[in-house]
Amino acid sequence: MFPVLRLSLLFVLLPASATIRIGLCECDSPPLLEFAPQSTEPVGGLIKDIGDLIAGQMNEEKAYVVLSRKRIDPALQKGEVDLVCYLNPAWTSVAPQLHWTDDVVPQTEVVVVDRNRAEKVRNMEDLKGMRLGLIHGFHYPQLVPLIVVGKIKPVYENDHLSNYKLLEQKLVDGVVSSDLQVAYHQRNTAPGTQAQGVSALVLSAMPTFCAVPKASPIKVERVMQAVQQLKAQGAFDKLINRYRQNEHTPSKTERP
Repeated sequence: MFPVLRLSLLFVLLPASATIRIGLCECDSPPLLEFAPQSTEPVGGLIKDIGDLIAGQMNEEKAYVVLSRKRIDPALQKGEVDLVCYLNPAWTSVAPQLHWTDDVVPQTEVVVVDRNRAEKVRNMEDLKGMRLGLIHGFHYPQLVPLIVVGKIKPVYENDHLSNYKLLEQKLVDGVVSSDLQVAYHQRNTAPGTQAQGVSALVLSAMPTFCAVPKASPIKVERVMQAVQQLKAQGAFDKLINRYRQNEHTPSKTERP
């Protein structure tokens, strides 16, 4: 079984540079990241699979460091993790302190609302007066102007699944989520009980990258080379297409 480390134990359990420490956020939900039941042990998901591909291409061991969203930036800044993927320079306050790979996979953010309201939400003006389910620590530059003047009421949760529950209970009017997470949620909702719909409003469509802290001891050139090789092989495209087509199954541990 691969090690899953909390930062307080990291340097006790793992010698420096002995493995690639892959940072994962406990705030992410399927299909981006899947945890074992009642655990922070990652067992699958797009973000984990991206890190696994890179470590495999480098022929290096790996360990997962599971963090809250507010701990991601400090961990990157201090070099307490070696690699964080599914990230964009606009989403972190420490972007200048990181090496950035080529783009890996895209992310599209959409707005999920009550099914009867979905066709009416087509632009930012249509969000006025709504309570929107958002994630603590995430960046929403398109929404900030409306939030600042009180035209949108943000309701923050720690993860997307909690926001979907708020929407089901009508405690929010909409939820901002990635298209992959929305599709996963809809596929796993019992037929005939789906009360939500995806609006026509695309809040953002951005590339995501992997980041290597400048404070990390790993050789960044090897990470860059691994990402370039995987892109040339079409590995990332094949990976995200499997998730879009719902063909992926959670990763299995490769050794006891």
